Amino acid sequence: MRRSVLVLALSTCVPGGAVASAVAVAPSKPRVEVAFVLDTTGSMGGLIDGAKRRIWSIARRIGEGRPRPDLRIALVAYRDRGDEYVTRTFDLTGDMDEVYRNLMSFQASGGGDGPEHVSAALSDAVHKVSWSQGRALRVIFLVGDAPPHVDYQDGFDYRRHAREARQRGIGVETIECGADPVTARVWQEIASLGEGHFARIDGSGGMPVQVTPVDEELARLNGELSETVVVAGTAPERFRAESNLAARAAMPAAMAAEAAGYFASADRLAEKDLVDLSAAEQKKKLADLVKTPQQAPPGLAGKGEAESLAYLQKQKERRASLQSRIVELQKQRDGYLARTGDGKDGFDQQVLASLKARASAVGVTY
Repeated sequence: MRRSVLVLALSTCVPGGAVASAVAVAPSKPRVEVAFVLDTTGSMGGLIDGAKRRIWSIARRIGEGRPRPDLRIALVAYRDRGDEYVTRTFDLTGDMDEVYRNLMSFQASGGGDGPEHVSAALSDAVHKVSWSQGRALRVIFLVGDAPPHVDYQDGFDYRRHAREARQRGIGVETIECGADPVTARVWQEIASLGEGHFARIDGSGGMPVQVTPVDEELARLNGELSETVVVAGTAPERFRAESNLAARAAMPAAMAAEAAGYFASADRLAEKDLVDLSAAEQKKKLADLVKTPQQAPPGLAGKGEAESLAYLQKQKERRASLQSRIVELQKQRDGYLARTGDGKDGFDQQVLASLKARASAVGVTY
């Protein structure tokens, strides 16, 4: 599904008989930028595993705002000196496959000595993430269960970095896993300095595996939806898209069910996907493929224009049918989860509540 841009040409008479034309173009989507700063030491295993499952539903539900926001997500993993790493930063991207792939690389390990290098992580979130300069909702979510080191003389200072975030128009929300009083006190301080809010969830992240009667079908439909993608591009571009599709196919059922809901309403299923294009745009791309036949996707290899257009139209119709069914099942799934009431105070719910409360600042309503 592609976003249409409405262009209105208005002609008005002006003195002297001249005609002035004004062109009004629909504004671009409101931008929502989120950096998740996650403690990835051993005690955070429950939250990390839960975040891997729920990242798709978080993205889907943020996308339910009107107008639909342009969501970009960054990830900062942190531990401490002496661990495998102190921080790992993945910059903002609107490619949810990339976010998922990066998040899957996070493993809970290390730690064990109490404080972690929170200050270095906040510094990365403020200074290494490519935050936009224009009007946008920009939020850091700091999530962990241990306070920062304050005994390192390395130039990092969580107080200064929280103030820097506020000065750059970036809100800082803090979520404590567990009930350590020292962590709670510092997390509250950071939230206050960053003009955010403090929340507490249970030590496992409050995101138990949620199984519903429609999950099996949703997981199957997620795989079928990927089969409607027809990617044309260079060999590296096709390889990237095929890798993403293979990763979707390999998802555990619980993740695949979540991902299906996201892709049922996503702007596009893959980069360079010909199925999303209008017939006129498809014709142009097919003409380009005549010049570079080596870039023709498998489904179009050896086909003429008419046959290729018919194939793409068939894929488009199949996709629309699958997406309609997924939307229907997603409503059933949401209803089932609402009735069971699991995870109401979990990480994902806290994130969504905070973002929705802030969304009106960029003209998004839920």
